[in-house]
Amino acid sequence: RKLDMSGATPHFVDHRRGEVNELRVLLRSKDTQRDPKRKRDVIKKVIAYMTLGIDVSPLFSDMVMASSTRDLVVKKMVYLYLCNYAQANAELSLLAINTLTKDCINEDPTVRGLALRSLSSLRLPSIVEYLVPPIQRALRDASPYVRKTGVVAILKLFHIAPHVVREADMADTLYSMLRDVDPQVVVNCITVLRELMAEEGGMAINQPIVHHLLNRIKEFSEWGLCVVLDLVAEYKSSGAEETFAVMNLLDECLRFNNSAVVLATTKCFLSLTRDLPAIHEQVYVRLRDPLLTLLSTTSHEVAYVVLSHIKAIAQYTPAFNPEYKQFFCKYNEPPSVRSLKLSILPLVTVEESAPDIITELGEYVTDVNETIARSAIRAVGQIAMRVPSTVPRIVEALLAFSELDMDYVRAETVSIMKDLLRKYPEQSHDVVPALHSVLKRIDDNEGKAAVVWMVGQYGDMIEEGPYILEPLIDAFGEQPKEVRLELLSATMKLFFKRAPEVQRMLGRLLQSALGEGVSTDVRDRALLYLRLLRHNVAAAQRVVAAPLDVQGDFETAQEKREKLEIFREFNSLSVVYGLPARRFVAADHKSGLQLDAEGSGGDDDATSGGGKAAAAAGASASEEAKAATASASASASASASEDLLGGFGEAPAPAAAAPVAAGGGGGLDDLLNFGMGAPAPAPAPAPAPSVKLASTPQLDPRLFQTKWRSLGSGVTAQLPLSRCPASPAAVESALQARSLARIASGDVGTMFKLYLYGQSAENSSQHFLVECLINKSPTVAKITVKADDAAKADLFLDTFKQWLQAV
Repeated sequence: RKLDMSGATPHFVDHRRGEVNELRVLLRSKDTQRDPKRKRDVIKKVIAYMTLGIDVSPLFSDMVMASSTRDLVVKKMVYLYLCNYAQANAELSLLAINTLTKDCINEDPTVRGLALRSLSSLRLPSIVEYLVPPIQRALRDASPYVRKTGVVAILKLFHIAPHVVREADMADTLYSMLRDVDPQVVVNCITVLRELMAEEGGMAINQPIVHHLLNRIKEFSEWGLCVVLDLVAEYKSSGAEETFAVMNLLDECLRFNNSAVVLATTKCFLSLTRDLPAIHEQVYVRLRDPLLTLLSTTSHEVAYVVLSHIKAIAQYTPAFNPEYKQFFCKYNEPPSVRSLKLSILPLVTVEESAPDIITELGEYVTDVNETIARSAIRAVGQIAMRVPSTVPRIVEALLAFSELDMDYVRAETVSIMKDLLRKYPEQSHDVVPALHSVLKRIDDNEGKAAVVWMVGQYGDMIEEGPYILEPLIDAFGEQPKEVRLELLSATMKLFFKRAPEVQRMLGRLLQSALGEGVSTDVRDRALLYLRLLRHNVAAAQRVVAAPLDVQGDFETAQEKREKLEIFREFNSLSVVYGLPARRFVAADHKSGLQLDAEGSGGDDDATSGGGKAAAAAGASASEEAKAATASASASASASASEDLLGGFGEAPAPAAAAPVAAGGGGGLDDLLNFGMGAPAPAPAPAPAPSVKLASTPQLDPRLFQTKWRSLGSGVTAQLPLSRCPASPAAVESALQARSLARIASGDVGTMFKLYLYGQSAENSSQHFLVECLINKSPTVAKITVKADDAAKADLFLDTFKQWLQAV
């Protein structure tokens, strides 16, 4: 091999760079310029390299020169290249402006549309002045293709320079173009207007616009129809007569094969009849058959989406109850669809259909798929909660499940038994005798914790109750956290029922729980029980072993609010995910929120800060455990008939607390204030709210805008904040707990903008409207409040300032 001048052999060669140089030579070749086919092939190769991720930006100037051609295919490829590399070559991009603006007035509408689309896709601030005239010409173009391209170009311009769009009154032009003869142009106008007007509460919707769109409903494609129906769903009709007329027009949309159209129509029907409860139930029945028909699709993905929406509806209506067999699982369905069907079955169960459904669910319990088996057992438990007459049969079925030789079936079964006994304690005489044998065969942590709870709650009915827990107490260090916590509570409950047998067990348990290397949660609970016992045995019994009194279901108020919020976001991903949009949409997106995670580190800081004190407290606290348990046991035995097992008569005066070694309790002694140290100061009472708000405020965005303009200047105030919130979502998440709802919000440069409202609990027609502008640096909030009752505006402003300071 010959050496070069330096005597070295070129072992490494950048072949890609060589290929790019080769392409440059080919683009500049006279033969390529003369032969259109060859030129097309060379540019195809450039695009292929670009698609593979190879950097071909050095060819930018050559590609700009290649754009001057009559070949439409070449133009498309060159424009694609220019849009891809424009931001990286902002200065060279100006070279393409002349060609693109000339093509915007080409005689061929395809070229005009392609040029405008490419020009607006460059997204460079420097081309704004060249972009406005072509857009304005395109909106008046004779070709519908060019007009719809011009409409979308307005949105692209809005993201580059929103002030230019506002100054040119392009929004008004779009409103006038809603009467365009081409349906696709109309659909694009609606889509663009909704995004342009998002910060102002959304696109204005009035009767003439809605009626015009509905009269042309047959002209739109299926996907255009979805856009129109989404808009109609936000319209509030003037009365029942108009509602019926609109629903009659939309009725044929329920017969479409496209699931998106059917779901969008369903949302329209539900929105239009929201204020007509007498008709609302009839609407549910009318929607049932179209939705069930969609389940016959061969697409499991579509079936899953439809089932998610059926589940959202079934929570509020019995319309689907007669069709419960539609939700029985099929052998060829994926686990996701089957799990969803199993969650719907309890919602459609009534007393008449319960036997069939329970029998069917029993078949799924032995499924090889653990998720399906667990879901089936949970469904059986939910039926018992919803239909009390089925409880005896379900208890019998659960006991049979607990005998199956499947670990996950036994674990899920005992978890459901625990919930069942909380709701129906009278069933304990059937369930409790089987606990000892079940506990020996359960390895699942959640299942083991459920059995421990039942032993503690009903240990007086089990002869060997304390001795079921004793092996777990002796192996306390080997148990997982959830079992340890449940073991502490269960042993305490059993102590009040069978003190002589449990005394030594409880002493050993507290000593182990207060030792070193124990979870902070476990240790805190053990300290709480220890100091309760030392303070007053009768009081400890009232706290730890209070009688069960479960009212209603186990669903919290927050969960109910979230379900209602999801239902209002019908025909969106919220229904599919089972979460409100604010829980999964990015905080900076105008149409959604994200729950704030700020503050979650507080617990970590407290734990790490108190770690040394907790460790130092371990030895002395564990020494207290034996003495306290012994004295508590003596008190418990002496007054068992009077205080522990009786009607909780007047408790004896507590004995004086034993002195604590220095550092023995850290800061926890004062925090718990059970006589182990100096009493903690009583917290200051929270100020009573000045204005009572409805828990679920409702206000149409258009009405918000109308009220904001008509209520004058309102009352204003400036409030310095101690720190800047992480995002608008952080503020909204905190204020939502105060019964305030969001109209619009966003992160705008140096400030956060929030528009909120609340509804009076005393008069639903009265609202409080809030504009909150939070400057990031310095952190100052400018608050404007307007109210239907002007006399309450100042009171609400003061209350809002307190809420904002607490965020």
